[in-house]
Amino acid sequence: MRNLLKIIFILAVFFSYTAYAGETGKIAGRVIDANTKEPLVGVNVIVEGTELGAATDATGHYLIINVPVGTYDVTASYVGYEPVRVKGVKVIVDQTTYVDFQLKPTVIEIEKPVEVTAERPMVIKTAVQTTRIAGEEELKKLPLTVVTQLVNLQAGVVTHGGFAHVRGGRYDEVLTLVDGISAVDPFYQIAYHRPPSAAVSEVSIITGGFDAEYGEAMSGVVQIIKKEGGERHSGVLRYTSDDILPFRALDFGYNFYQFSLSGPLFTKRLRYALSGELMHTEDANPTKYKLQKPRDEYTGDIKLSYKLPKSKLSLSYYTACYQWQAWANSWKYWLDHYAAIRSFGDQLAINFNTMLKENMILDLKAGYHYYDRLQTVRDKEYQKRDKSHLLEKLGLWDLYRFKSEDYVFRNPEGLSPESAVFKLWKDKDAKWTEYNVSDNNPWGVPLFYCYGDYRLWHYRQSKTYNFKGDFTYVYKKIHEIKTGFEAKLYSLWLLENSLPWSSNPFWDAYKKYPYSLAYYIQDRADFGDLVVRAGLRFDMLHPKSRYRKYGEDGRNVLDTTTTEAKPKYKISPRLGISFPVTERMKFRFSYGHFFQSPTFTNLYESLFADIIQRGNIIVGNPDLNAQRTIAYESGLEWQISDFWGADLTLFYKDIYDLVGTRPVPALPMGYTIITNVEYGRVFGFEIGLQKRLSNYWSGKLAYTFQIAKGTAAEAWQWYTYNYQGIPFTQIDYYLDYDQRHVLNLDLGLSFPSDFVFIPLRDVDIGAIFNFGSGFPYTPTDVRGTRIGDLNSARMPATWNIDARLSKDIKIGGLNLSLFCDILNVTNRLNVTSVYSATGAPDWDGQTFVPGQFSWGQIPGDAGYHPARDYNHDGWISQLERYDSYVKAREDAINNPGNYGPPRRVRIGIGFGF
Repeated sequence: MRNLLKIIFILAVFFSYTAYAGETGKIAGRVIDANTKEPLVGVNVIVEGTELGAATDATGHYLIINVPVGTYDVTASYVGYEPVRVKGVKVIVDQTTYVDFQLKPTVIEIEKPVEVTAERPMVIKTAVQTTRIAGEEELKKLPLTVVTQLVNLQAGVVTHGGFAHVRGGRYDEVLTLVDGISAVDPFYQIAYHRPPSAAVSEVSIITGGFDAEYGEAMSGVVQIIKKEGGERHSGVLRYTSDDILPFRALDFGYNFYQFSLSGPLFTKRLRYALSGELMHTEDANPTKYKLQKPRDEYTGDIKLSYKLPKSKLSLSYYTACYQWQAWANSWKYWLDHYAAIRSFGDQLAINFNTMLKENMILDLKAGYHYYDRLQTVRDKEYQKRDKSHLLEKLGLWDLYRFKSEDYVFRNPEGLSPESAVFKLWKDKDAKWTEYNVSDNNPWGVPLFYCYGDYRLWHYRQSKTYNFKGDFTYVYKKIHEIKTGFEAKLYSLWLLENSLPWSSNPFWDAYKKYPYSLAYYIQDRADFGDLVVRAGLRFDMLHPKSRYRKYGEDGRNVLDTTTTEAKPKYKISPRLGISFPVTERMKFRFSYGHFFQSPTFTNLYESLFADIIQRGNIIVGNPDLNAQRTIAYESGLEWQISDFWGADLTLFYKDIYDLVGTRPVPALPMGYTIITNVEYGRVFGFEIGLQKRLSNYWSGKLAYTFQIAKGTAAEAWQWYTYNYQGIPFTQIDYYLDYDQRHVLNLDLGLSFPSDFVFIPLRDVDIGAIFNFGSGFPYTPTDVRGTRIGDLNSARMPATWNIDARLSKDIKIGGLNLSLFCDILNVTNRLNVTSVYSATGAPDWDGQTFVPGQFSWGQIPGDAGYHPARDYNHDGWISQLERYDSYVKAREDAINNPGNYGPPRRVRIGIGFGF
């Protein structure tokens, strides 16, 4: 199936929006007589383009449930009254959209309804948690290309080290769902792959107070809702590039191709949506100036949906491959022997949704998520020989190949992969060599790795089989009682060797098949002036693994007895309330317990490693307890006027049983254990301000103030600190991602097609301003000895401006779009990392004088290198040794990775119909 769907994706590139999405919400409201203000009974309210509708009751109220996320026209009609159509009603996942009607009496029959344009509500009355909604409109008008950028713009989100941290949580505490199915790699609980941007209808970011139906997340939930095909055929083809510009300084080799195609298939009930992306860049993460960091990505997505009057069956699939060359300043003269990464991902989802009765919904989902990742040194000769990948045959791709890849997976000696990965030093084709510094660089000074191979060979593969069932019962239009279950079956495979040239390496290999079960029940009660959401969730994880109980005292090093890890259970209550303060202001409060199982890496790491033969090993623990967060939040949401809205949210979190590491002294070799030992505490507030489009401009502001403290920023932090000689302390400190102030502001100018100044017709200008205060670091002296508390110093603040200018031109039935993205408009040089002894990005505090260097060498001596012999007199003087060493150190210390990206300019063109 994987190869078949990839073929479909490639064929679709030769063609080139879609209207509806997969998850659901509700539409409710009241219909009254425009003159008497009395309720009207039996009014037909329908959602156009669907077979959904309802009739008003004795009080004039109606409720339409199970409406797929999207934008609709809603019409109310009644005998003796003028029909009214409200256009552009936006349905939001898991929320109720209110649409009220006032019908005017008439004595003549009117076929064409009176049309009114709906405005997206600034205050969602039924939301008791913090939910931010973004989607295709932002991706079109702002200088954004991928969904993750939308997430990073939201209040409460801090981006550190390339990962999103929600309200002071670790990067692995966010659950990402694609059409309701988990899309994370269970080894690390991170969503590495995503569907194409053109496939996305809406992104819902829940940063606090999420309902009981969401589990295995302590900080946030990101829901990506994919589009479905519309009533008409439509398509888009776009190309973005920076290598067509005449300025070399702006050429980062960026080329990005996108397409989408959708519509009915054979019959109006069967719809399809097809989309894809292909991207190549020569510098995936620019820092100060262009470097050799190539990256390639392809992503393809297809979604089929078949609609019946009260049911819908949908099937969706996306596939992706990302590959890139890692970069480090210490390896920059020997990058072919540094690590590269290649990853594949697939997700298949089947969803059946049906209305058993007008107030009962059954939703069944089955999903499959695949992810694999190979990280080691590339084998470019092997890559030239093997062109077996489908995209390679079509001339669209050059798939990375790696050293010992063939040896491990197709071993000629008949070894299993688990055995082969242990014996990498026997691979005669790869010829692994231990890396070391060398004078093979422009300075002739051994300060850079210019010999041997990077030390890691890592492969992991995960398969997740997901089964979900949800039943919703609406009682008297007040209570929405929802209950459901979820089962996940995992297949995990890991092969790793971090000393591939050694016959006694650090290595690990295992296959594990854990499973998890969950059940929840919740009630969303809407009493008009009071909304209450209460729920209870049960989770269970069975690691299905045996392990050795080494313990914390180091006495059982020689004990080979194994113990079966026990299943772990947890129950988490959730409660949220919301009520109006005024007609345009509401107050909300939520409280909940949120559990999350440790990542499988921490459960299964080196369970049966020989800690006697090879010391300094981290030993996993399948018997770890779940991590737990108790979170509180309260907020005010206020629609200031028809065009302005504001919100204020206060939050507090206590985080218990976080996973951490502790060294264990033992004879003959010490080791490190993984255990539930860390704690965290986060509090802060968020301010949001929104301006709806009027007078040609719109805007949104998101400000976050937070303090995030704890005893470890990530699970293995104290393993690293212990290796660096940092004394252990159990006192909490400011975590690495404790960014005190974050401000995101986006502004838009939009000119209509009848604008008085003709050149500005159908022109959009979008800009994003980001500001972040400095992240913390631990000050030391020049010898690396700590001279202050952990993370007691701060790096400089950063700010950045990105902008997009676009213009649409209609040519017959086609829409031509021209656009230009300018990233880092002011070309500001932001500092992202500093040296702990100086707080500077380009100096570590070390100073040297010529007297520290001996008199030189002549050709043939071990220390001689012609690059250091400046005057070419055949020997290296003391001053030449000094000068060459200082210049080499300046090159090594002045790391471009300590800075943010420079200005980049990209030009694009798109066609749509």
